[in-house]
Amino acid sequence: MVLTFENEGGSGKIQSGALLMRLESGGQSAVFRREAPIGTLRNAIRFQFPGGTKTVFFQVRLSELASTALLDIEPNRVDLGVVRPGDEIAQRIHLTNRGREPLKWKAGLSGTKGLATEAPPSGRYVSFRRAAAAGTGIYPSGGHSGEGPEISGPWSEESGHPASQEAHSSLRYRFAGTGVGLFVWKNPEGGTANVFIDEKLIAQIDMFADRKEKVEIVVAENLPDAPHLLTVVNGGGRFILEGVRLFGKPLLKGPRGWINVFPDSGMTTRETDYVTIALHTRQMASGLYAERIYFTSNGGDAVVELFVEIAAETQLRFLDVYRYFAGADYLYTTNPTGELSRLQAKGYRNLGIAFRLFSSGTAGTTEFFRWFNPALGDHYYSSEPGGGVKVLNGYLFEGSIGNIATFRLAGTKELYRWYNPSTGRHFYTTDQGGEGFGKKGYRFDGIAGYVR
Repeated sequence: MVLTFENEGGSGKIQSGALLMRLESGGQSAVFRREAPIGTLRNAIRFQFPGGTKTVFFQVRLSELASTALLDIEPNRVDLGVVRPGDEIAQRIHLTNRGREPLKWKAGLSGTKGLATEAPPSGRYVSFRRAAAAGTGIYPSGGHSGEGPEISGPWSEESGHPASQEAHSSLRYRFAGTGVGLFVWKNPEGGTANVFIDEKLIAQIDMFADRKEKVEIVVAENLPDAPHLLTVVNGGGRFILEGVRLFGKPLLKGPRGWINVFPDSGMTTRETDYVTIALHTRQMASGLYAERIYFTSNGGDAVVELFVEIAAETQLRFLDVYRYFAGADYLYTTNPTGELSRLQAKGYRNLGIAFRLFSSGTAGTTEFFRWFNPALGDHYYSSEPGGGVKVLNGYLFEGSIGNIATFRLAGTKELYRWYNPSTGRHFYTTDQGGEGFGKKGYRFDGIAGYVR
């Protein structure tokens, strides 16, 4: 039998009062976790054997947090999706000092004076995180769109990422390329996961780790350069999937000045600072672009990988969607003139343009339908003719108000649906935070589609 103790920091320095105890015997192991105060911990464990009992005494001393500076960057991979040439995008990075001495740091691109010079990352990173789902306990499936992952079985979310605790829960994702890797979070509750490519089992992943850790695992290489289906099935235990890395398409390096980092240096004590990475895509050709942002400090170094696709400019016709409000009901319409008499009779107030839909026939879009429940005073919207998973008892069908994208087209963003279980009413917005409706009894209820 082997008895070992580890601290939860993972760097050889105690960073918290959490201890992990691992017992190994006969090729099997068990891990136990205990919170303990700073100082000396003395205890004993009594083991029962067929031939009697044996007591093991141990002593562990927990020291305070290391006095040196310690750099921590989150996130260290950024998927900016698809944008149009000329769009300007900003992404905020959290920079935290986990140590106690002041952290002196600087940041910049590959080739910046004093920083490394390297080629762009290999393989495109695609995040499965749904920001609006974080903290809700529900991970929305994007299978109908052909863009996001499709989930089957009981799934929840962890920090907005798909998470499963039950055996046989599965996740499917369609991609094109010559290979794929998984970004998973191993953890003490992890079991196994089976990975299939085009319905063929190719790998089994061990999801167990003594502490929660992010791991990248390449599961398939040298595939035919064609569309493929990735399926991951939970074999039991805690399974968390951050996203995938896709191989096969060339990644381009942007022109000089297309990325700005500000501030690009500073001193951080024990708080969290924010660094903004701004992209300027003016006059850039379509394609997949990748870049590394380097952070160096007296408390260690870190790298942030950034990915974005610039789509070819297309001629699309967009429809302004106006939001109207009366009582507790929100009505969305692309034809306020045609509905003027009804809006006036019911006392609806115009709140302005909420987002834009697409005209009929636009590739990658489908009709967006509207229903109304006069008893509840509530409008409901869905791209599914029957309302999708929603049971529309008491709702009257009012037809299509335009077309909504079923996956993330260039320049689109998620349209989030929120639901109040107490009143039965719905609210739609492009704001990830739900415009504060979570404080009014509403909860996140999925992504209705993608809009301008």
